[in-house]
Amino acid sequence: MTAAISRQDEVLSRLLDLARSETPLPCLRVRASRAHLVKAFDVPGPSIGFLLQGRKRALQGGEWLSVDTGELFLVPGARSVDVENIPDPHSGEYLAMCIVLCENVLEAARQLLPAMPQVEPGPVAAVSLLPMLGALEDWCEALRHGDEALAAHAMLGVVLHLCRLGHQGLLNRPPPSLAAQIRSMVTQRPEREWSSGEIEEALAMSGATLRRHLAAEGTSLRELIANARLSYALQLLYSTRLPVKTVAQRVGYASVSSFSKRFTERYGMEPSRIGNA
Repeated sequence: MTAAISRQDEVLSRLLDLARSETPLPCLRVRASRAHLVKAFDVPGPSIGFLLQGRKRALQGGEWLSVDTGELFLVPGARSVDVENIPDPHSGEYLAMCIVLCENVLEAARQLLPAMPQVEPGPVAAVSLLPMLGALEDWCEALRHGDEALAAHAMLGVVLHLCRLGHQGLLNRPPPSLAAQIRSMVTQRPEREWSSGEIEEALAMSGATLRRHLAAEGTSLRELIANARLSYALQLLYSTRLPVKTVAQRVGYASVSSFSKRFTERYGMEPSRIGNA
C-alpha cells in the first residue's frame, strides 16, 4: 500500500506541474486565492476534476460532499450544483484541473462496454485516484509532449475505470438540446452583441419556433445569452489573473458595476471574491 501511495503522490506532482505550466491543456485550470461559494454552477456534461491544492465541497440532496486534495471530483452528467472552493491553508491557493469529457472518448467507452447496464447519471462523487494511476501517468506524459490523440486514449482509460467503479451513468447519451447549441455559440464570441435574428439565422429557425423550443427546455434566449457570458467570465476569473474590469469587457459588458451586479445575482458572490487579480 505504501508503494501505491508513493506512486499516487508522484502522479499528483505531475498533474500539479502541468497545472502550473504554460502548456496548452484540454481542460480548465481553476485557481482561487480566497474561499468562496458558487451557487448553481452549470456543468454542461459528464465532467471530472483533479483536486491538486485545497478542498472542495459540493451540495447535493441537502448534504455537503467533501473532496480533498488528491481525489477526483466526478459530475456524471449535466446539472447545476452549488460548490465551495477552499484554498490550502499553507499555500493559500486552491488549484484544480477540470475536464468536460468529450463525446469521442465517451462513445469509445460505450463501444468497449456494450454489455454494461444502462443507468441514470448518479450524484456527484469523490473518487480515489489509486485504480487509475497508470492511465493518469499516460495522460500527463501525452500532454507534456502535446500528443492530443494519446491524451484522449489515456482519458478513455480513466473513463473505463470510473465505469468499472460503478459510475457508468456518465455514458448516458443526453437528449438533443437547442439550449446547449446556443450556449456554445455565445461562448465562442461572448463579447458580441448577439441578436435573436442572428441566432435564428444561424439555426435556420423562425423566432416563434426558437422561442417555443426554448420554452419547452425551460429557458429563454435572453437567459441563455446572459448565462453563457457569465459562465465564460467565471472561467476567466478562475484561469487568469485578469482584473474584473477586463473580464467584464471580454464578455460584452461596458459597465463593471452592471457586470458585477449580474454576476453576483447569478452566482451568489462578487467576481472579486475569487481573488486572482
